[in-house]
Amino acid sequence: MNGFYLVGRVAGTPERVETSSGLPLCRLRLSVRKTFKDQEDGNEIFEVVLFRGLAEERYEEGTCLAVSGRLSANNFDKDETTYYHTNLIGNSVTVIS
Repeated sequence: MNGFYLVGRVAGTPERVETSSGLPLCRLRLSVRKTFKDQEDGNEIFEVVLFRGLAEERYEEGTCLAVSGRLSANNFDKDETTYYHTNLIGNSVTVIS
């Protein structure tokens, strides 16, 4: 199974662009609270990529979202080194008030 589920707040201004084929794309950063046993709480920031209709929605900084989706693994070679990158692709977004 390939999936994720995150609940957090939009951090910063989402970046909206179009792919080379004209597909709407939105990159947003989601600040998710984490709790450590016997340590202070903190936040982790995840970048989530949204396409099509989800990318056209207007998400503002501070808005609380529940996002579910899939992971997409990419790799490329540069200077005889292979680099790996994982994208979080959102399939469903719910605004939590």
